[in-house]
Amino acid sequence: MLLALGAVTAFMDAFPASKPTYRGPRPGLFARCRLPLRVVRDAGGSTVSAEGLGRYTFDAVPERPPTWLDRRDDDFVEVHAALPMRYYLEVEQYLGRELPRAFAPLPTFTGTGALDPWHVVFVAATSMPDRKDYGPDGFDEIAQYLADARPGPWQFTLLAGDSAPSAHAPAGLELVAGRDATDCLDLFATAGLVIGNDTGLTHLAALTERADHTSPQVIGLYGRHPYAKWTTGRSNHHAVATPLSQMLAHADRCPVRDQLDDTLWGSASNLRQVPPATVAKFALQKLDGR
Repeated sequence: MLLALGAVTAFMDAFPASKPTYRGPRPGLFARCRLPLRVVRDAGGSTVSAEGLGRYTFDAVPERPPTWLDRRDDDFVEVHAALPMRYYLEVEQYLGRELPRAFAPLPTFTGTGALDPWHVVFVAATSMPDRKDYGPDGFDEIAQYLADARPGPWQFTLLAGDSAPSAHAPAGLELVAGRDATDCLDLFATAGLVIGNDTGLTHLAALTERADHTSPQVIGLYGRHPYAKWTTGRSNHHAVATPLSQMLAHADRCPVRDQLDDTLWGSASNLRQVPPATVAKFALQKLDGR
């Protein structure tokens, strides 16, 4: 849903006088979106619509849009692989009009928390716990490496997707479970760093913007989906990926669309085979602005 806002941005760029309305189960979240949306609670799926635009209809299907290429000169092309930009350029092609954005079309969401640069949030939510989850113990090892490598007043929070009794956190991590996505914005705003499974809450962290227009550094952990596609495309959103995820990104393949069984790749698709020290070292580089 979040990455599909690339299509909404495209329509608003094409029709700037439009007054779109979000209808869906998350009005509180979309009231925090920097797009000028009117929000209406609806128990059905999430839609954005506007009056007076003719009969344009666009369904965001992530398996559909290809990687788009812009030819820059005789030697170079620009690759638009991130899903939001794919949606944006697909709408551009559909309308037959050149639209103004060249990258990162997603809007940000307002977070009201005060930044603590030593606060790290680990996003443990996932749609596939057996295939796309780095695991509480893995996040705990990352935390231990960060604390050992750079002594300081670290605070580590483990954000679980629900309040199930099975949710747990190692001793050094504070467990937060079952929090509404709207409230997660304020949690993310307090963090200098967010590290999480490839899931919607990690994407939302990358879209969180504080009052001073800064955002946390966010690292997504990718096991079975192409890291270059399933990302916000923002400069504060980074990736650590398994060999399978890297291969899928280079080949622009999709395990859903192409019916690929990622388990056939063994450890090359196993997210938990990525060393915690590798993730932590990369995180420290991003915190240092490298």
